[in-house]
Amino acid sequence: MDISVLVGSGRPWTEIVRIARAADELGAYAVYIPDHFMPNTQDASIEDGPRLEAWTLLSALSQRTTSVRLGPLVLGGTYRHPAVVANMVAALDHVSEGRAIAGLGAGWQVNEHAAYGIDLLSAKDRSDRFEESVHVVASLLREPRTTYDGRFFQLTDAPNEPAPVQDRLPVLVAGGGEQRTLRTVARYADVWHTWGTPESFAAKSAVLDERCAEADRDPGRIRRATGFFVEDLGDGAATVAPFREVCDEFVFGDVDAPADDLIAAVGAALA
Repeated sequence: MDISVLVGSGRPWTEIVRIARAADELGAYAVYIPDHFMPNTQDASIEDGPRLEAWTLLSALSQRTTSVRLGPLVLGGTYRHPAVVANMVAALDHVSEGRAIAGLGAGWQVNEHAAYGIDLLSAKDRSDRFEESVHVVASLLREPRTTYDGRFFQLTDAPNEPAPVQDRLPVLVAGGGEQRTLRTVARYADVWHTWGTPESFAAKSAVLDERCAEADRDPGRIRRATGFFVEDLGDGAATVAPFREVCDEFVFGDVDAPADDLIAAVGAALA
């Protein structure tokens, strides 16, 4: 099982780069950055708080690391046109020399959409738009040209040049919705991520196997990633142990603990 870390974009840049470089040196699989513009609130109120933009951070980290993979966990699907996303991902793959992960999500944080006037859409429309978006991003990353005529997006013989460095740049789709999201995963994703306990993740993973059967897709071709926002980072090895039988990758979620504690937990899990 690989070990990765989600580094909060509310940390100062100096801390973000220190954690990422430590993860790189320790042999972690990936460093992820969340895609948010402000802290979340339970009542959807607007909250002050620093958030550095995800893709700028990833591009900068590509020049401060050497082997760890880099991606968002995950890009909000409502914030950017998928053609823009595909170009961003391909560029990151070049500047990182083949280490980019295209982490995609539907979008969900209510206060961000309200503050910036971005339409969150209904749950159904958001799912429809997200499936189209994943289809477009995957096609632009994998095919020389893309033509697509959807409800939300239309492309005509669209290139995405230069193509990524990786022969098949991994498309990560995040979410646990069994009726829509897991069907999107089964059709287009190379990696699936959802947060959970070992038990809840195993149950969702079994549903994904069913969705793969419906899509005539080998479930073994989809990498399974989960993780936890660990409050007690005192024993990283014990934290990840229950997950070893249910996933390919464990992601430490950042709870704004001291950077040294997060680094130590990742190191213990990799030991």
